[in-house]
Amino acid sequence: MSTVKLGLKGLPATGTVAKAQGIHDAMVGNASYPTPTPTMPVLQTAIATLAAADAAVDNNAGRAEHQARGVAEKAVHALLKQLAGYVQMASGGDGNTILSSGFTLVVRGSQHAEPNPPVNVNSRFTQHSGRVALKWTPEAGVDMYHVFMSTKDAPFEWKLVGTTTKSRFDRDGLTPRYLYWLAVSGINAAGESSLSEPARCMAAA
Repeated sequence: MSTVKLGLKGLPATGTVAKAQGIHDAMVGNASYPTPTPTMPVLQTAIATLAAADAAVDNNAGRAEHQARGVAEKAVHALLKQLAGYVQMASGGDGNTILSSGFTLVVRGSQHAEPNPPVNVNSRFTQHSGRVALKWTPEAGVDMYHVFMSTKDAPFEWKLVGTTTKSRFDRDGLTPRYLYWLAVSGINAAGESSLSEPARCMAAA
């Protein structure tokens, strides 16, 4: 399975604008991604805001301009992280499909070590019927997590059900009071960890 690479670390604002615009243009009309999250108009607006804020810094490098650019840059980063999760899910991990989105791929076997599997994977309290709310201890150097679910434990039949950049994940639409097993893997530039210890969770009533 191939993995989406964000590739945002160290990019200046101009580089972020160029990368985000390239991803936007590759996603528009791409049949592999019919319902992108966030939507392309939302991403385009954020890109335009960052471009304008960056130009304002060049014209008048005051504190307010730098602050506005920082806010705009964080907004674009957040949208691209969200979009990367959508691309990972929609592509099914197919490398060519991921590349068609404008994102690049994680290169396996880099100088960095593959992450350890996440630990302390447990359900957290929720009053949302049919939801399993999962949490775990964040791993240093991990860019993204895959969340897998099985409806039985003899044996497990793992299915990828989500991708997140955070150390928590909500799975909705499940049968209330029904038991599910969930596990998490961590992803960094070197590859993907093995699965965590399974967490036995009951969907909220």
